[in-house]
Amino acid sequence: MAIPSKSKKPPRFYFWRKTLSLSDLNVPRRSKIAIDALRTLSLIPSFLGFLYNSRQALHVPLRDAGGALILQSSQVDYVVASIWCALAGYWNWVLTTSMMRRWIFHYEMSSAIVRLITFIVITWSISAYVNSHNGPDQPIRTWMVNCFIILITDVIRLSIVSDPKYHGKSAHVTDPNLFLKLTVMKVLIYPLSVATCLSVFAVLRQIDQLQYTTSQLMAGPPLLNTGVSLPPTATTTSVLILIISSWSSTSFERRNMLRKSALRLLSSHGTSVTVNYRFVIGQPPSATDQLFAKPQVMKESETFRDIIIVQSSDIELDKSRKVFEALRWAKSVEHDYIVKSDDNVFARWDIILKEISVMKKTPYYWRGLTYRNIPIKILPNAKSLQIDYALPNLPAYTHSMLYLFSKDMLDLIVSPPTSPTRRFIKDDGENIAIWLFGFSIQPIHDRRIQDGENVCEDDMIGKRMDSISDMSKMYFNIVNERPQCTNFDTSACAICYSCKDKKIGWSTLNLACDKTKGITLKEMSGFDQIAGRNYIHDYTS
Repeated sequence: MAIPSKSKKPPRFYFWRKTLSLSDLNVPRRSKIAIDALRTLSLIPSFLGFLYNSRQALHVPLRDAGGALILQSSQVDYVVASIWCALAGYWNWVLTTSMMRRWIFHYEMSSAIVRLITFIVITWSISAYVNSHNGPDQPIRTWMVNCFIILITDVIRLSIVSDPKYHGKSAHVTDPNLFLKLTVMKVLIYPLSVATCLSVFAVLRQIDQLQYTTSQLMAGPPLLNTGVSLPPTATTTSVLILIISSWSSTSFERRNMLRKSALRLLSSHGTSVTVNYRFVIGQPPSATDQLFAKPQVMKESETFRDIIIVQSSDIELDKSRKVFEALRWAKSVEHDYIVKSDDNVFARWDIILKEISVMKKTPYYWRGLTYRNIPIKILPNAKSLQIDYALPNLPAYTHSMLYLFSKDMLDLIVSPPTSPTRRFIKDDGENIAIWLFGFSIQPIHDRRIQDGENVCEDDMIGKRMDSISDMSKMYFNIVNERPQCTNFDTSACAICYSCKDKKIGWSTLNLACDKTKGITLKEMSGFDQIAGRNYIHDYTS
């Protein structure tokens, strides 16, 4: 009995071999090499676009280091553009392969190659025109237009040329419309859907970030509790305390704890000093914070009347910009001294205010835990500093956790007589030193401000707290007239303090300390002094 013959199955990856290759056609070897080389040339515009966008995406952090001066294409823009470059290259290869199949079927090999060269020149010209018309700062629009031009061309090609005879042997084509259906789905719809979905998700995420984290889009005066009480007489010294906080739940708890502990020490100052303090937060960092945290912040503001919202991003990387906007507001309310602190710092406000009340007013006064002649390469944000400012060393700066300066410093920081351009790095203490670079203003070193986790000295006026309960513990020690470091870890000696009977010494960190100049490195290889003008009057006169 005769065994019925089974239908021959198409080879593996049959569709993709037909779509992307000419291997099944009877093309002479010499001509095949030339045709493959010419088809590869059709990928050059997409390949160059992919390289350009990838390089620009890697360059964005360097371009915007220190804060973007103007809004330009972001990393997300260039990454999305690279996706559309890849899609354009894929579609161009498919289109070139399909057209070459038709030309080989209808014309002599030489004529088919001439048509292929002409087609490649046309695609190059269209791509060059689209790129030059949109400009270098519109990468997504440029390559989406290129893709849709190729898409329209491919749709026209499919509607006119869909005969299976152009696909070589017809034994595997059981349905006359097989290749038309597969091409539309696998070559056009699926890749287009993937690219569109990735683009939509990326762009929507970027819009959300731009709306809530881009300070260049934020303008206007500070909001909420901007009114302050002025000193009753000209002889009274006025002090404004700016405590940098945020929208996070942890910061909310810190603010409440500071009101119950350190800020109560403000009441012990005499009548010769008038004090105002404000917690400074930026704009809501996300839609979630705006929806859920804003009512809590508004209620807190109405209850305590001690919060201002500045026109700046609230994320950690934009802390310097938030401080700058707070200083801009501070300049408008006219206080003799400004003290900047963080919401995780316990400050001895009673001691600070007492010292201010007996202090003679000094022009361009600046005090804090001072670092001097520190090479930028040892800092975590050294790359951005080196690119923006080309400084071998950082100018002398104070630690950002707590510092104090007089009101005439605000004129140089907020509205300097030289360049009004402001670049921003993460740490505001270093940033202020860079803004004041060239004015020859030197900070006064105060070792009583410490940032170490396991350091505590009884004469300290500022200590960063690891936990909220530590603030309550230190306040309890102070009001009960006990040494403030009672029950605190004091195993390490604070920088610039004596390390006698201490397990861990700061001298092992290769640091040296001068009582007046501040902290520096023991060994320095060059750059003893930063060049600059000798007198501030050279700029202000």
